[in-house]
Amino acid sequence: MLEQNDDEKYRIYSEAGILSILRSMMRNNSLVTCNVGHSDSHILTTVIDVDAEQGEMVLDYGADEIVNQQALKANELDAVAFPDHVKIQFVCEGIEKIQFEGHAAFLTRIPETLLRIQRREFYRVDTPRAMPIKCVIPLPEGRIPAAIEVILHDISCGGMAVIGAQSSLNFETGAIHHDCLVVLPEIGTAKVNLQVQDVSEIPHGNGQRARCVYVDPQESVLSMIQRYINKLELERRRKQ
Repeated sequence: MLEQNDDEKYRIYSEAGILSILRSMMRNNSLVTCNVGHSDSHILTTVIDVDAEQGEMVLDYGADEIVNQQALKANELDAVAFPDHVKIQFVCEGIEKIQFEGHAAFLTRIPETLLRIQRREFYRVDTPRAMPIKCVIPLPEGRIPAAIEVILHDISCGGMAVIGAQSSLNFETGAIHHDCLVVLPEIGTAKVNLQVQDVSEIPHGNGQRARCVYVDPQESVLSMIQRYINKLELERRRKQ
């Protein structure tokens, strides 16, 4: 999520602009994650209809009925999607269960405003130091070992910074590392291609820090990463 003070410069209020984005998401069957309240519960859905005259849109019904019922009781849902690797975020209000073309669905009001955030503007969050998150980077065929582990320093929906020991891998700016695996606790394993944008040496010979961006990430993977960021932010607020 973005810092609150940064929201306004990415916020869209134009009805035509909002409808255009929602209809594009509908045409492309973009995956939408709807977070239910201040919890880890979420629904994976898609926009299946947009009715500008009625000011309503229809979302596909979730797979977990327990979470569906939580959503129907909630005042609002925080929805996030990543069409074309651009983060779209809006609030769903007035959730109802309906039948749409013979199937259960959610009916909600078209949002009055939404955020549209380019990758370079994504908010980065530091990962836990007590229990470091590891990223497994495969090495070229024939290398021994076949892969190395590095530690995540921070993560966003646009990329991540990793720390590698001096003996593990010499990061090079511009290099692309394919099929890297990041295990996100309680969320799942994200497979990403990482391109190194910047490399800095850690003092006293303790390795390198490489700032990387995702190359052609899948929407489902970005959704997982966003859920993990939400989880970290929720844990941080609970400790305050």
